[in-house]
Amino acid sequence: MHKSDPELRTPLLKLDNAKYKMSGEDISSNPFAALLPSGSHPQECTKKLAANEDKVADTAKTDDGLSERFKASCIIGEIFLVTLDPDDIYSCPKVYLKDINNSQTWLDLECLNEVVLERLLLEDPKECILFDSKSAKSEIHLDQDWKNASEQKSLHYLFGSFLRAQHLLVKYRGTSFEHYVKGCQNVALTNAKLCLQQPELVCSQSLPNQFIDIFFSNYKTVLGDNCMVMLDFFTRLANEVHKFTEDGSVKEAFQPILDVIYQHMTNELNLMHVALFEYLDLLTFFHRSEPLALAFLEHSTPQASTGQASSPKSYEKTLLGCILSFSCIPVSDSGPYEFFNNPSAGTKTENDIIEANIWKALANLGDKVHQLFHGLIKVSDETRHQVLNWLANCLHSNEDRAKLWTAQMRYPFDNIYCSDRFFLNLCYVMLKLCQPFCKNISSKIFKIDPTYTAAVVTSDEDAKKRNIHAKDLMKLTCLISKPENEEDLALSSNQTYNFITECFYLTHFCLMLGFQVLNDKFMRLSQELHRIQRTYADAHEREGEDGMPTSIKEQLEIGVTIFLSLKAALTEPQLLDMSLQFHITTAVWLSQIAVFGKVDKTNAITFPLAKKPPTILATIPEITLDNLTTFTKFVTHYKPETYQAAGDSLDHLMTVILVFMGSPERMSNPHLRASLAESLSSLIPPSENRHGNMIGLNLFYEGKIFHTHYLSKHVAEMLLHVFVSIEMTGQSVAFEQKFNYRRPMYAVLEYIWEIPLHREAIKELVVYAEENIEAPNAPLFLRFINLLINDAIFLLDEALSYMMQIKEKQQEEESETWRHLSDEQQQEHTSNLRQISMLARYHNIMANSTIQAIELLTTDIKSIFTHDSMVTRISEMLNYFLVHLVGPKQKNFNVKDKNEYEFKPQQIVSNICKTYLNLAENEKFCFAVLSDGRSYSESLLIKAKHILHKIGWSQQDIESFEALDQKIKDLGVKQKEEDEMLSEAPDEFLDPIMGTLMKDPVILPTSQKTLDRTVIARHLLSDQSDPFSRKPLTMDKVIPNVDLKDKIDRWLRENRKRIKEY
Repeated sequence: MHKSDPELRTPLLKLDNAKYKMSGEDISSNPFAALLPSGSHPQECTKKLAANEDKVADTAKTDDGLSERFKASCIIGEIFLVTLDPDDIYSCPKVYLKDINNSQTWLDLECLNEVVLERLLLEDPKECILFDSKSAKSEIHLDQDWKNASEQKSLHYLFGSFLRAQHLLVKYRGTSFEHYVKGCQNVALTNAKLCLQQPELVCSQSLPNQFIDIFFSNYKTVLGDNCMVMLDFFTRLANEVHKFTEDGSVKEAFQPILDVIYQHMTNELNLMHVALFEYLDLLTFFHRSEPLALAFLEHSTPQASTGQASSPKSYEKTLLGCILSFSCIPVSDSGPYEFFNNPSAGTKTENDIIEANIWKALANLGDKVHQLFHGLIKVSDETRHQVLNWLANCLHSNEDRAKLWTAQMRYPFDNIYCSDRFFLNLCYVMLKLCQPFCKNISSKIFKIDPTYTAAVVTSDEDAKKRNIHAKDLMKLTCLISKPENEEDLALSSNQTYNFITECFYLTHFCLMLGFQVLNDKFMRLSQELHRIQRTYADAHEREGEDGMPTSIKEQLEIGVTIFLSLKAALTEPQLLDMSLQFHITTAVWLSQIAVFGKVDKTNAITFPLAKKPPTILATIPEITLDNLTTFTKFVTHYKPETYQAAGDSLDHLMTVILVFMGSPERMSNPHLRASLAESLSSLIPPSENRHGNMIGLNLFYEGKIFHTHYLSKHVAEMLLHVFVSIEMTGQSVAFEQKFNYRRPMYAVLEYIWEIPLHREAIKELVVYAEENIEAPNAPLFLRFINLLINDAIFLLDEALSYMMQIKEKQQEEESETWRHLSDEQQQEHTSNLRQISMLARYHNIMANSTIQAIELLTTDIKSIFTHDSMVTRISEMLNYFLVHLVGPKQKNFNVKDKNEYEFKPQQIVSNICKTYLNLAENEKFCFAVLSDGRSYSESLLIKAKHILHKIGWSQQDIESFEALDQKIKDLGVKQKEEDEMLSEAPDEFLDPIMGTLMKDPVILPTSQKTLDRTVIARHLLSDQSDPFSRKPLTMDKVIPNVDLKDKIDRWLRENRKRIKEY
């Protein structure tokens, strides 16, 4: 090879001065100096380099006639460990390149590219090393300098040369030799670039693995100087590749490296592998320049990397997707299971330790991946555009993951959409990106533009220019319907948006596809485990431990393993803390938007709210609140201590609940408003902590939020509003679903009833209801207690029916016939019994809550329950259930293990009898009890008294109950005479529905039928239509039948007079 060969001449690179200062003494004392490449021992290497440097320096001082060429040759030789002089034997071994130019024995920058390239092409450099023949070969073999000189791996050799040059630069900075040292670094970079762009030159070597090895051996800590030199070397190398793209782009040069990283991460690593975090550190290198970042992003973009249209799952199969998929969640329900194997054999302490280790690893992973995403976003406008595009396209292609049919049929959809592992980690990253405007409720939140979801882009360039990357958000259901005239939304076709807005909406979209979907799966798994546990218990009772089918044991073990794995992933503390901050931020923003529209600061909210809401709500997706309610319900059940860190910020959750829960104008979806009621119940302190048993002062556990929140006096009204609205016309929900929604409402009602502020608020609602009891729109409290009684009647009736069926099934199992049934018939019977048991348990729980609510309210609210429109209903309900529970029919419900079905007849009897006593002073109520010909008998309350003795009622209360019984019997004597008289009443005086004498007959305008006012009023509370014509009807439309009333009153007077005379 000759210096003049044009193909081998590569122009020297012009690089900026590096400013790394490290003397020989510094290296030897630096704890990170062990990070030298190729296993070099730092002190030995530094000592020998320094010796040669000093030799050249000393020569320069003592021999002024020695040419600069010789000195430069020595420096170049020490850097690249090569020589052209066969007699060049110094203390440091060098590779002798005899084929370069026989006439030149010195090294200079002019020939250096040729020299280094020749050195790289040597098959075995160690065969060409010059060394002192007096040294034993075994000693030389152990010498680190000899190993450096004989390095065969191209990138290792070039980086080692660059590193040695960096060390010498400290010595020669400011001298005439600085030029030579920097020239050597340029040559090292030039040849490294050549290797990456033309890897066929060193085809026998794996350059990607060399890159990875160099990175790992020098990146142990960012405090080490070698680390900084390494990062500088690779960054400048990437820049040089970018400058000379005609030989190969950065993408082409670095794609093989990214491919190898992907292979290592997918084939060798898991969540707990220590190397995982080293690889994540390596990937942060790719946000050191725009070309690197774009190469990385293009490598992780499915369509760009494969040339084919991307599928939802393809995002997970990229390098970015790969790093988002490390988790404790099993890859599939069938395994493999990395954690909590054989859970029945482990103790709770052992499982807690595993969970804590998982949390630590997940948080570290999330922080590292966030660092990568954040770094890529910060590189340039273009990389931010590409990152947001990647996120938006990934979410959009996986949007069906949240659909009900995919949730119910996990297979084969697990292979179509990105996994739970992927999405939960992506949730962490997105929440972390939101931290700057979520932490401490920054005023930046008012930069979130609600119109973002309605914006439409025309091209990729338009998306970049206007910062609109999310796809099809306008298809999501919004809080309210769009106005007929969309111009009211004041949308602009060229509106631009900020990063905060994009991040906010993309995070909500991600939570919908990630946390929500996984939470639903977790809840279904929990229910399934309960079912398996019951099956296990049944089988154990029948067969014993030895006869237990192994399949049930295995199913239970696997189920618990998956449950514990999902729980560990969902309850990672940092994920929950960031989620709470994000949802509180959402609450602040939504509350302000819902009341004031677009604002730039927090304003005080006052009730009542304006009837007409801001039209901008028509652009805000329901998922903003749906995500919030899902999160609060999950945290309440599985990690309630998460609320402790929120402190006063929980006030904002209360605000958003009160603003939307009772306002159909601001949120049309009754299901979501009912879910807000459950979120409200999550702010109630656990019952065991309501009396100060919890250590530490906290708004959540002390429940102060219900005492001190500036809108707290409206809690009762908003709660009753949502209770009623989920059943009223136009707001109805599935019949059974409404009971699920009302269950947490009872918990809230029970809690606030004990707080004077809220009890007085409820009483104000009662007063208003009594004053407006015949208003066209029935008052809120009247509608509430009407539904309360409806629920109680239905639920307890259903519960008792199921208890009868269970009794029958249990008797069948004890009969002779049972033993003659086949195994298949017995299994079918057991399955039916299990299903009935589940229904019985559910209805018993709900019936208990409803009856208890009625008893609670009647302790201090009596008049409205004894109003003409309500008194008959409540008295008949009480009588009906009391006769079932204390009369002859009670034996029908006498099943084994009542607690298994939450059947508490004694508690129900007690609550019913307390309600009797609560209303006992009202004579109309006593008459109504007495008049119930279907259920009441003179012995009814006597039988109930015997039960009350058994369940431990006080003597004083029992005496009060006896007094009520006697009062009703005394009234019975008078009533008997009245009944005899009324039995002769003409048919036209009787109400056509109830068959009772009308006291205040009214004509229904559409059907022209005449009913008693109290009867039609009671009907309209549940159904606002004419019971005969089915046309709409309100109380203000009924017409008093004055003539008929006069006839009835005249008939009553005449008959009473006649009876009295008789």
